[in-house]
Amino acid sequence: MRVKRGVIAASALVLSLSLAPRALADPTAEDRAAADVLFREGRALIKQGSYALGCSKLVASQKLDPTAGTLLALADCHELNGETASAWATFNDAEAMARKAGDPRRSKEAARRAGLLEPRLSRLVIEVAPEARIEGLEVRRNMKLLDAALFGSAIPVNPGEHTIEAAAPGKRAWSAKVLIEPEAGQSTVRVPRLEDAPPPGAATAPAPERPSRARAAAATSAAPAASSWSAQKTVGLVLGGVSLAGIAVGAVFGVDTLLKVGEARSQHGCTDDDPPRCDAEGIKIHQAANTTANISNVAFAAGGAALIAGFVVFLTAPSSEAAPKAALEVRLQPAVGVGTAGMSLRGSF
Repeated sequence: MRVKRGVIAASALVLSLSLAPRALADPTAEDRAAADVLFREGRALIKQGSYALGCSKLVASQKLDPTAGTLLALADCHELNGETASAWATFNDAEAMARKAGDPRRSKEAARRAGLLEPRLSRLVIEVAPEARIEGLEVRRNMKLLDAALFGSAIPVNPGEHTIEAAAPGKRAWSAKVLIEPEAGQSTVRVPRLEDAPPPGAATAPAPERPSRARAAAATSAAPAASSWSAQKTVGLVLGGVSLAGIAVGAVFGVDTLLKVGEARSQHGCTDDDPPRCDAEGIKIHQAANTTANISNVAFAAGGAALIAGFVVFLTAPSSEAAPKAALEVRLQPAVGVGTAGMSLRGSF
């Protein structure tokens, strides 16, 4: 009796242990409620044409409460979204789950849909030659690592662009893109033998050479001296302005001279003799007229000289020359003394 009770207790313990993982994996009431909400939202989005978002809702629902009915809806969503490979695989999963759950209706429907979809699948073959299968080789499709057993197999893939990458230690990485059309067919990508990568530091660019003083001077002299060219042009223009100023000064003092001579003749009876004969006041006016006349003559002469110099400097300016060493200075200054008058024109550059 004790042995029989011991056998029963042991059997109960084994049974409880075997059922424990399943009990822990079973969805809670809250999980089933959330899964139902996600399922309804997903189906509503699919009806609105939002296939990508609708599929994501169904995937989340299946994780919370796995059922064959949710898988059937998810497979249908993948097919509507043009993901034929994903739809075919999901229909097969739904068939297996429904058959295991004793649901022949859903199992038969899933198998029928998978059979209709299989002839429309697009397939991709990734070939890796034996000589290219070096140690540490990793081949990825869309960043997902491929098992070497899949090399050379026609894998059902969703239509669209796929990126194939290959890498290995000490080798240059390789990648290629292939566009899979949304129709039945097979595309092939061949992974070549990877080239050796350059040793560490070989690709480092050499440090830039410091230019010598001679090279720096040559580069400086070779550069166009636009500023020095315009400086000489500026000198010519300044001299032209000085000439205009001199001519203006000469004209002002010349007019003043004529007025003084006219006043000395008309009001003080001065003659044209040298020296003129007239009263004392007339002599003073006549002397002032001589001073302004000298200033006028000097101003006219300086203005003419500056005008000629300005033309010469402006027209002879080269297109490129060394920068001037000293600043330009032009000064026009009248010089008036007792019985004398003049103008001084000074320039340096």
